[in-house]
Amino acid sequence: MVAETDRSVSARWRRRDFEGPTAEVAKRLLGCFLCHRVHGHIYRGRIVETEAYTQDAASHAANGKRTPRNAVMFGQPGLLYVYFTYGMHHCVNIVTEPEGTAGAVLLRGLDHIDRANGPALLARALHLTRSDNGRDLVRDPHIWVEPGFVRPEEQIVVSTRIGVRLAAELPLRFYLLGSPGVSKRDRKAEELLRRP
Repeated sequence: MVAETDRSVSARWRRRDFEGPTAEVAKRLLGCFLCHRVHGHIYRGRIVETEAYTQDAASHAANGKRTPRNAVMFGQPGLLYVYFTYGMHHCVNIVTEPEGTAGAVLLRGLDHIDRANGPALLARALHLTRSDNGRDLVRDPHIWVEPGFVRPEEQIVVSTRIGVRLAAELPLRFYLLGSPGVSKRDRKAEELLRRP
């Protein structure tokens, strides 16, 4: 399914749901639904892969450095941080740490929507661009996160982040094992998860 017809928002994450240590929020977001209303249609995907970024060396806010580009990362939890990379792709993040402290979760993969297995594909599938940077997932009537859950038969794989050179060893990527929306599997991490 690509889009649903317009409907009212029955439930959505509140500010407190987005706030917390970024790695914990990255795991809590798994199983939840990112929704974007565009021209009367709701594009809705189940979050199945995330990465956590705070002030580590791979982050846009490394060492707490604030710039015009990353300023939203220092905002209140629940804001969208959308940036343009490699001159062609958008990446969608959700701010998580208390205001004044940088932290965001990169959304890497969605289920229940066509072609959303990877950050750039996810942004395209949800019709999100740099113009959506700073939108508030708590108050904006057209974009929100619906509560969800990880089903009992699903397992969370913990792995290293993709496409980073610095702080590449940190286990800050999380995904649902077996989900078709995952951008890239980590066979070693999956094998460790399966061991008794």
